[in-house]
Amino acid sequence: MAITGGMLGAAHTTTTADDFVPELWSDGIYRYFERGTVFKNLIEDYSSMVKGSGDTVNIPQIDFDASSDKAANTLVTYDATVTTVTQLAIDKHKYNAMLFEDILQIQANADLVAKYTSMFGEALARALDADIWAELDGLNVSVALGSGDDNLSTDDFQAALASLGENDVPYMDGSCSMVVNPTMMADILDPGAGISKNFWRADASGDGSILNNGGTKGFMGRLFGINVYMSNTISTGGSVCNGAIFHKSAAVCAVQQGVRVQAEYSVDALGTKVVADTIYGVKLIDSASNKKGYRWVNN
Repeated sequence: MAITGGMLGAAHTTTTADDFVPELWSDGIYRYFERGTVFKNLIEDYSSMVKGSGDTVNIPQIDFDASSDKAANTLVTYDATVTTVTQLAIDKHKYNAMLFEDILQIQANADLVAKYTSMFGEALARALDADIWAELDGLNVSVALGSGDDNLSTDDFQAALASLGENDVPYMDGSCSMVVNPTMMADILDPGAGISKNFWRADASGDGSILNNGGTKGFMGRLFGINVYMSNTISTGGSVCNGAIFHKSAAVCAVQQGVRVQAEYSVDALGTKVVADTIYGVKLIDSASNKKGYRWVNN
């Protein structure tokens, strides 16, 4: 506005000289929660075998050979055990890439670029989890829930334990894990549900740090000694698989190259190009003659 008191003209204000007032960037806030990987730590890891080179890992599976009776004055009979070879192909190369122009890096908070690279790592971890679950979703034993969509009854769980036991899966030796979607997890946690009375909640002691005792993210507690995890990777609703119990050897993964972040300056673009990538392979080992898990599907 005009200045009074004998002076002529007008003063620059925040309105007339707005272009000269700097706008500042605060630190970025993620529009997602970090999930990380749940499944990678629950299956066999062959990463050490492919660190140097190679695109395939041959995994021999030896069938069980029953013992024979030895009769007096008779020679033993030699058996040739059947061996099946499963190939784990290192065939997945995932990446995220962005170009940060100079004007953005100059005007924005420097920590903003670091937050984008952190997001890259999260995206790659989720991709690995999705590929592992895509394999486990093919477990040979698949049973529809008798109590409706995403509702795990005591009968459903007992049927799973019976199937695992009949297929010689040692579900009580600490090598089996159970992973379910959020809807089924909510049903398990429901105090009014029949299965909840057998569920040991990891946070029941009031010590939140105990949630890390499961050895990986998503650990919620235990059912009959089996570690139970929740994963958003598993879909909810529809005629889909909503959870599974599986032995550690039911699937394998091999990460040939962990998450790698590379950056270079582009003169043409007047900016910095940032790329994060990882190389790995995953494979289901479960088969009709060697069942290693059990999964539930909606009706």
